[in-house]
Amino acid sequence: MIGMELDQFGTAGDIKELLAVRDRIDDLLERRVPNDGLTPKAELRDLGDAYRVVVEVPGVGQEDLEIGLQGRELVIAGHRDPAGDQAEVVFSERARGPFQRNVTLPADVDREHAHAQLHLGLLILHLPKA
Repeated sequence: MIGMELDQFGTAGDIKELLAVRDRIDDLLERRVPNDGLTPKAELRDLGDAYRVVVEVPGVGQEDLEIGLQGRELVIAGHRDPAGDQAEVVFSERARGPFQRNVTLPADVDREHAHAQLHLGLLILHLPKA
């Protein structure tokens, strides 16, 4: 009887739609980037034959970055330590310390032809598709 009443008033479809919205929200929350001030923001673009990943890493030198690829998981790790003398910090909004950013790629990439460059505080990776 209860199932018939739900169908009669059209609420069965509404419940399915609400559950689908809940699932999408859960998915977004799982992919949410921590707001710890250290985790760099990233962008993944599909160029057709390759992916371009751009990661914001201002103030981080090439020697302080590591890039790895484990399956389809791109891992960017580094250390952000603003240069400066030993003077006492009176005020700072700059995050310091180690960071890691993982980006899941939609498909496998050709590691042999992948390349990266650091330009104006942006780490730019070109990852040809396999």
